Amino acid sequence: MDEGANFHSHTYAKYGGEILKQPGMFAWQVFDSKVSHLLRSEYRIRRVTKAESDTLEGLAEQLEGVNSRQFLETVRAFNEACRSDVPFNPNILDGRATSGLQIDKTNWANALDTPPYHAYHVTTGVTFTFGGLKVTPEAEVEDSYSGVVKGLYAAGEMVGGCSSRTTQAVPG
Repeated sequence: MDEGANFHSHTYAKYGGEILKQPGMFAWQVFDSKVSHLLRSEYRIRRVTKAESDTLEGLAEQLEGVNSRQFLETVRAFNEACRSDVPFNPNILDGRATSGLQIDKTNWANALDTPPYHAYHVTTGVTFTFGGLKVTPEAEVEDSYSGVVKGLYAAGEMVGGCSSRTTQAVPG
């Protein structure tokens, strides 16, 4: 899928869905030192699974579950496909694209060519609900038969933004 289609807040759920389709339901995100300072704060937590090397070959050897040869071929093809005639700007859809790949990246395409290289093991997670629970106007949670579950209330994200009449009811 196009990794440069839009900003994180518009694409992370789509990328998560693609990761779920991968063998083992994981991926590695790879960056070089040109952009590592732009990474979000969650990349700096202590429990992150990370690999680092001064060479792409050294990085490839550290990526558990990845075919090193195929990784290096993919990176080389990506690097050759990156346009450099468009300035990189992480704050806009900059049009700095790849050209000629099976799936081109439409924005923020930077060759991986400046060590050290960093790779982060990623998978998906549940970050929010879609629709939440069926509730009454008093925020009481309803069961499957529009009865109230005694003593159970929902608030915030669980009820906001969607009509309570179109959300999924919980079993009573």
